[in-house]
Amino acid sequence: MVFESLPPEIQRHLEALVRLLPDQKENSLELLARVWEEKDSLFQEQAEALGMFLERKVVPGEGNGMLALTSSGSILSIGPGTKERLLEYASIKTRTDVPDIFTETISVYPESIAVGESVSFPEGRLNKTSPIYRIAVCSSDTPREEQEKRIREATIYLTNGFMKLNRSLHLDPSSVPDQFTMKSMVRYVAKKNGVTASECKSIVDDFLYLIETGLCLGEKVPLGRIGRFSIKQQDARKARIVKHPGTGREVTVEAKPAVVVPRISFSSYLKERLSELPLPNSTIER
Repeated sequence: MVFESLPPEIQRHLEALVRLLPDQKENSLELLARVWEEKDSLFQEQAEALGMFLERKVVPGEGNGMLALTSSGSILSIGPGTKERLLEYASIKTRTDVPDIFTETISVYPESIAVGESVSFPEGRLNKTSPIYRIAVCSSDTPREEQEKRIREATIYLTNGFMKLNRSLHLDPSSVPDQFTMKSMVRYVAKKNGVTASECKSIVDDFLYLIETGLCLGEKVPLGRIGRFSIKQQDARKARIVKHPGTGREVTVEAKPAVVVPRISFSSYLKERLSELPLPNSTIER
């Protein structure tokens, strides 16, 4: 059994967490254990994908950006730097569509952060974490700007990946929280950036209006690493007779005039990243 193979501190956390499940069946503890194991794998895979190294102990004063997975399944990230550094803490609870997130700038940090030990911060909102389970660190020869980019990407990916795994714990589909809806995504971005949901929605709406405007004006509109939006003319189609695929009967398809239609070209970066993902029957896709 997976549960029996986990460290004692993780077992204790899962035993406390099992009481929060909507339907406590005999295998609930084992289900929690499997989900925890998948979270741990996701953390390690993301660290490897971003060129980060797993360490058992780091010295924050050395200035490298880092990520940490706590025994309670929370994500702690500290950006690169030797003076003021950006700290983010995300607590991914079982029954919510948006994690509890806060970010702050810190200038005083602990002498070291080590696996198996809690982390205390002398100042700021995060007084003490659960014991650290894994640590991933950026290489010293990675430029600071690139470290910041990798830390930001990893925290977004991991917090949302963990939330998706949490969804598998809701045995009653009606109790499963939303995640990748516009409302949930706006709430997530708002929390992550310390603004209200209303302010964030206004910014997102303006961004979407700008994309729409560019298309209506016939422009090619970039969408960062995702790809590019554009429009094309779809030629007119004459009326024709075809066979209905279900019945085999001949039906008439009416003529259609030439129209302008939207299109999206996905970037080579996104295509390459998606090609490396496990197939849909993996444990991540439920």
